[in-house]
Amino acid sequence: MNNMLFETHMHLLDERFDGDRGEAIGRAVARGVGRFVEIADFPADWGRAVELARTRPGQIFASWGFHPHYAQDWKDDVAQKFLDGSRATELVALGEIGLDAVRSSAPVEIQLPVFRRMLDVARRAELPVVIHCREAFDALWPALEEHCREGKKPGPYWGVIHCFSGGIQDARKAVELGFLLGVDGPVTYPKNEALRQAVAAAGLENIVLETDSPYLPPQSLRGKRNEPANIAAIADFLAGLFGIPAEAVADATTRAAQHLFRLKHLA
Repeated sequence: MNNMLFETHMHLLDERFDGDRGEAIGRAVARGVGRFVEIADFPADWGRAVELARTRPGQIFASWGFHPHYAQDWKDDVAQKFLDGSRATELVALGEIGLDAVRSSAPVEIQLPVFRRMLDVARRAELPVVIHCREAFDALWPALEEHCREGKKPGPYWGVIHCFSGGIQDARKAVELGFLLGVDGPVTYPKNEALRQAVAAAGLENIVLETDSPYLPPQSLRGKRNEPANIAAIADFLAGLFGIPAEAVADATTRAAQHLFRLKHLA
C-alpha cells in the first residue's frame, strides 16, 4: 500500500518562498510528501510554474489558471495562450478558476463570463479543473452543470473544489457532479464544525489534501507562513475526524489525487 502524501494545491512561487523554496520542498519530502501541484493562477506565472516543475520531474506538476480576482484583466488571447501550451507534460490541470463573492474586486457578474470561458478552454484541452469558490455556490453549480453536460469527462473526475467551504448539500452536489473536495487548514479551525460535517458527509474517497501555501496554515500554526510540509498535519487531523490511521488517509487521498491528475502511482 502506498502511503505517500500528495500536495495538490500550493503557491510555492509566492515571494514569501524566495529565500527557501527548495528547502520548503525538502521539508515536505521529509514529512512524506511524494508529489506536488503548483497553482499558477495568472498567465504571468504560467511559465515559471512549468520551470519549477522541471526542477523535479515526475514529482512537481503545474496547473495554469485565471483567478477570479483578476477577472477585470481578462484578455481574449488568454484562452489561446493556454491552449498553445496545454500539451506540456508538466501541466496536469486548469485552475484555479472560479467565483469569489467575498474578496474579489470584480463582482461575480464580471467573473462569471471569464469562468465560463475558462471552462470551455478546459473542455477543449481535455483537462480537469481546479475550482475556487467563496460564497458563490448558487452561481457555481449551474455553470459546472453546463460544463459537465457539454464536455467529455477528462478522467475519473471533472476536477476539484479547492479549499472547499460549503455545507453538506454543497459537498454532496460536488460529489454527484464528479468533483473531489480539496481539504486544507480551515478544516482544523475550531469554528468550522459545519465544514467538518460536510467533509465527513462527502466521504474520504472523495477528498484530496492541499495546503494552499503560503496561505491558510492549520490551527497549530496560525499566524505563520504555511508550507507544503504541513499537509501531514491535515492528514493527521482527518485521521481523527474519520477515526482511521493517518496512513489510510494518505493512501485514499493520494489515490484520488493520482486519478484526478491522471498520473501513475507513486513508487
